[in-house]
Amino acid sequence: MIRIILSVLAGVIVGGIVTGLLEAVGHLAMPLPEGLLPEDMSDADAMRAAMAQVPDINRLAVVAAWAGGALAAGWVTSTVARSHHLALSMMAGGGLLFAGLSNLIFIPSPLWMWAAGLAVFLPMAWLGHRLAPKRG
Repeated sequence: MIRIILSVLAGVIVGGIVTGLLEAVGHLAMPLPEGLLPEDMSDADAMRAAMAQVPDINRLAVVAAWAGGALAAGWVTSTVARSHHLALSMMAGGGLLFAGLSNLIFIPSPLWMWAAGLAVFLPMAWLGHRLAPKRG
């Protein structure tokens, strides 16, 4: 039982780290225009105006990072659990889905990003589960 809990926790943690690393690579490869973000990030109107100016390619890079993180989460969860139950990888993917949803709620995003972003987590966690090594 402990191994199962730890496998999901490890999947969420590794998935979060992979997501963060992939987002950082995306920001390095495609930096936001200078001065785009407001001085006061808590000013909702200023944030909304700034986010409306973010290029779609940057948003697509974030969705790709979410997909990569969910893939890693599914793979790690199934590998660590050893039981290879799909539900465990789906729980890890669901944890990342919750984080992505929080991001979408607090950072103004277009409808396509909501649809694409929320659609990647569980299928990619499933794929990670499928790619994990099978144990006897």
